[in-house]
Amino acid sequence: MRVDAPPSALQPTEWQSIPRALQQDLKTVSANFAYRLVEPSFVLPLKLDRHEAAKLLPARVNNITFTSVISDNGVVLTHARLEMVPGDKRLLHLTLPKDARFWFAFLNQNGVWPWREQDRILIPLEQQSRGGKKAIPVELFYSSQIGSAGARALDLELLAAKFDLPLENITWRVYLNEKWQLKDWTGTLQLQDVQTVPRVAAMDVDTYLQNEASVQREKTKEAEQMLAAGNTALEQGDPQQARRAFQAAYGLSQGDDAFNEDARVQLNNLKLQQALVGLNVRQAALAGDSDALAGKLRDLRARKDVNYTQQDAKAIIDRNTAEENSAFMRLAQRLIQQQDAAVSSAAAIHASVPEQGRLLTFKRAVVVDTFANLKIGLEASAVRTASWRVRVLILAVTLLILVLFSWAARSAAHSDEAQGA
Repeated sequence: MRVDAPPSALQPTEWQSIPRALQQDLKTVSANFAYRLVEPSFVLPLKLDRHEAAKLLPARVNNITFTSVISDNGVVLTHARLEMVPGDKRLLHLTLPKDARFWFAFLNQNGVWPWREQDRILIPLEQQSRGGKKAIPVELFYSSQIGSAGARALDLELLAAKFDLPLENITWRVYLNEKWQLKDWTGTLQLQDVQTVPRVAAMDVDTYLQNEASVQREKTKEAEQMLAAGNTALEQGDPQQARRAFQAAYGLSQGDDAFNEDARVQLNNLKLQQALVGLNVRQAALAGDSDALAGKLRDLRARKDVNYTQQDAKAIIDRNTAEENSAFMRLAQRLIQQQDAAVSSAAAIHASVPEQGRLLTFKRAVVVDTFANLKIGLEASAVRTASWRVRVLILAVTLLILVLFSWAARSAAHSDEAQGA
């Protein structure tokens, strides 16, 4: 509500200045507008603006980090890592820079199968496997040719992948050969820091295996938490949430055979139980039973999410004869086998980006628009090193200075001996 042109018969005043006796029953309410009457007759035009309800985002990106390594010939490898709460979003849409090559993607440290629709890449997201709004990591790797590099200068433009969500806490780390000295930069992010990262030792097989073992231990630790969360959800009568937790535990524990088998068995048992409950629900709907348990089955069939407790599942299965349960079990096993055979898990080596050389760190707080253009322009020149002639001359001058110092010290010693004699 707004007043564009109040009449002259009304003078604006403060709500607090109105005497309490005149406020009557409006003591606990603060008026949007308050006027003092100059004349008893007036017309006050009011305008009401109705705003549309704001649409909620299906998912939220808490932070995103781009790590780009640029070779001397202008080829860049970029690793993008998003910490996001998927919410109700099932597909993350993104587009890569022109002529960029997509390598692979990871969701919660597990490989995924993305697919393309025209110029967009779609990465499948999973539902929350535990309560709350816990962020999950989404990673992708891509490479591109961003320009040609000369022997003494770089003039490059880096383009980031575009996403169908607003982005928060954006960080872009760019690694150059330490011989390049930054001269100028442009773009949509702000330069925060320039530093030199020392060169690490060469990566051999043993070092790689040790790093992978450490990563697998961390994933197994998270898988244990997922398995515990799944058992808790199962006790609380939420088999869908438990199934998602067991699937996450099974995917994260690939490096621990014993724990992985335990997670697989629990996941398979839950799948069979859900299939058996579903078959009994359909049978009860066709048979038209009228007992109390049949009413429970009709209630389950009417729900969008079939949630039940373990006691309900036992009662549903025990109501059948042994022959019926045996037939249902064979049918459920066949259904589960067909579903598992249709799903293939993506396996990809998690690349290690060589983080060494001259590090340029760019940051930005937020980007509201979807598919926003994030880019950085770099101009750098090679650090000039002295030629071999200059190096020889510097060495000769240094030796000459040392000889002069030595000669001066000896002359001073001989002079002191002569004066003492």
